[in-house]
Amino acid sequence: MTLGLALGAALVFGQGGRKGGGKFLEELALTEEQKPKVQAILKEQREALQAARDKNAGREEMRAIQAKTHDKLKEVLTEEQMKKFEEARSKMGKRRKG
Repeated sequence: MTLGLALGAALVFGQGGRKGGGKFLEELALTEEQKPKVQAILKEQREALQAARDKNAGREEMRAIQAKTHDKLKEVLTEEQMKKFEEARSKMGKRRKG
């Protein structure tokens, strides 16, 4: 995954978390139990990425933040939801390249 894609995912998915849902989170059909957990994970990611950008962190640190978020989401989302997440992230990467 490219750095741009990681940051783009953080922005798109993070915005959904900040707004309390957003289109992306609606598409995942989160349960009431999952919603606050996913929102907290995305908030943590946004904050970590912002801190990393503020200190001009390298690609490796940004990728590590993205990987940590991915691992945490895997603990909360179902297999089907994780598949939708991956598909959305892939589509976003294709749009950014094209």
